[in-house]
Amino acid sequence: DVDQHLRIKIVYDKSVEELLSEKRHLLKNKLFPQAISYLEKTFQVRRPAGPILLSRQCATNQYIRKKNDPHRYCKDSCAEHTKCGPIRVPEEHLQVSERMGRSSGNEGIKDADFVLYVSALTTERCSQENIIAYAAYCQQEAEMDRPVAGYANLCPNMISTQPQEFIGMLSTVKHEIIHALGFSAGLFAFYHDKDGKPLTSRYASGLPPFNSSLGLYQWSDKVVRKLERLWDVQGSKMIPHSVFLLVTPRVVEEARKHFNCPILEGMELENQGGLGTELNHWEKRLLENEAMTGSHTQNRVLSRITLALMEDTGWYKANYSMAETLDWGRGKGCDFVMKSCKFWIDQQKQKRQVLAPYCDTLRSNPLQLTCRQDRRAVAVCNLQKFPKPLPQEYQYFDDLNGIPVEDLPYYGGSVEIADYCPFNQEFNWHISGEFQRSSDCRILENQPEPFKNFGAEKYGPHSVCLIQKSAFVMEKCEKKLSYPDWGSGCYQVSCSPQGLKVWVQNTTYLCSRAGQVLPVSIQINGWVHDGDLLCPPCWDFCELCPPETDPPISNFTRALPLGKLSIGKRGRVWECSLLNLHPVVCFFFFFKPSAFSLQAG
Repeated sequence: DVDQHLRIKIVYDKSVEELLSEKRHLLKNKLFPQAISYLEKTFQVRRPAGPILLSRQCATNQYIRKKNDPHRYCKDSCAEHTKCGPIRVPEEHLQVSERMGRSSGNEGIKDADFVLYVSALTTERCSQENIIAYAAYCQQEAEMDRPVAGYANLCPNMISTQPQEFIGMLSTVKHEIIHALGFSAGLFAFYHDKDGKPLTSRYASGLPPFNSSLGLYQWSDKVVRKLERLWDVQGSKMIPHSVFLLVTPRVVEEARKHFNCPILEGMELENQGGLGTELNHWEKRLLENEAMTGSHTQNRVLSRITLALMEDTGWYKANYSMAETLDWGRGKGCDFVMKSCKFWIDQQKQKRQVLAPYCDTLRSNPLQLTCRQDRRAVAVCNLQKFPKPLPQEYQYFDDLNGIPVEDLPYYGGSVEIADYCPFNQEFNWHISGEFQRSSDCRILENQPEPFKNFGAEKYGPHSVCLIQKSAFVMEKCEKKLSYPDWGSGCYQVSCSPQGLKVWVQNTTYLCSRAGQVLPVSIQINGWVHDGDLLCPPCWDFCELCPPETDPPISNFTRALPLGKLSIGKRGRVWECSLLNLHPVVCFFFFFKPSAFSLQAG
């Protein structure tokens, strides 16, 4: 049959209709339509089948199959109802109940390759910490074992209608549907090669061997392979570290290209997180913000590696133009992808190079802010102290600033499934437990209120994260305000023939070279904002950049009348006149600091 674009039919459970109108509208009119549209454009189905008619569940869970019949039948009686996950399947989607009889009557679901049942039920799994949604396949077609039905349940209390969280929610929905379509340890044993042959051998029943300890059909080493790595840990020791690698051809090719490691055997699967996370996701340490890692930390993207996996199922072809850019780990080489993060951190320190994407700054109060690896969000290093020593294979530090040697085993990154490797992570601001905003620079709704915008920041589609060399100070006459958490902020940038331009409000600053200090001093709503920004490399944001040069020396000399003056940190001056009961009026001037002296009035 001719390959065709994936067609997904959504069936909403009544629990979705019972949601508050705002949440119901979000699910039915935004999240699922947008996610489905993306996936239908991204994947084509190989060998599409006819109408989907689901097998009934059996009372005893024992089935039999008839020769030349794709459906399965109950050995004894059928169950009263058939469920896909927690959702009851409509009767018209099921084959007719007839013990050993032929399937007839119901026509099934036409013009669809996959039916997705969507619910919003408060299930037991929803009571687990931070579970937003979960999904799985529930039935496969007979010829190629491709999933044809699955479910996605969104936990009602975790559905956020905040505009700032929409991108994250959309990514979660895509993530869950991809699990149901094929990225699942329960389906690894059913993958086929490019010629349609099973990658795992089958018994006469047509099924692969079953691994009762895992509760899964056992895949062959053509799909997943277990290897031992030599793992650098605290005290200059090396210990064995077991990894599971997905070793199908396209995944190997894309992983090698991404990391620039020609000897890489495959892409590592998650080895932590317990049932449902282990083996069902990419390793968080290596593909941190890839959409198919086991937790949502920041800026999820669906990379070429995930598209390659979906092709390697044997069920789909991928449109790689729909892949999103993954910066994490790109071009870092074999040492990054095949060794512990301790090895990488130590090596970078010896070379006196940045530790990115890892870090070794303790999370403290006040926060020392920095930028996410891709410079699209304000971030903080998630290195923290744990109440108990970490397992030996996750003890990475021989020294940390200000930490006694005996306490070092207690320190690691806050994300367990990233092998406790510390990295710069975006975050959210909360007040009394209520979400206020995130630190993603590109989201307009994250713009801080004027009286809290100490760094004169600007959030929006064209904004990026820049390092602040000094804390920003807001000054107004005799008042000076500063914010204890500083180190980076969000600012608009643009590309020009002269180089990268940084916009602070309506003032532009030209970056002539990376690392150049930009002295900022501007007025907003009667307050002067003073601080220093560091220029990023032009090539991080622009396709064409001029050669780097030393910046020109600025001269802001102005003649000023002397009087009662307040001097801004940046040499900006304002004159404050208190006239009877009128409010303070401030007039702003630029000047060169050495051009005048302050006189007491």
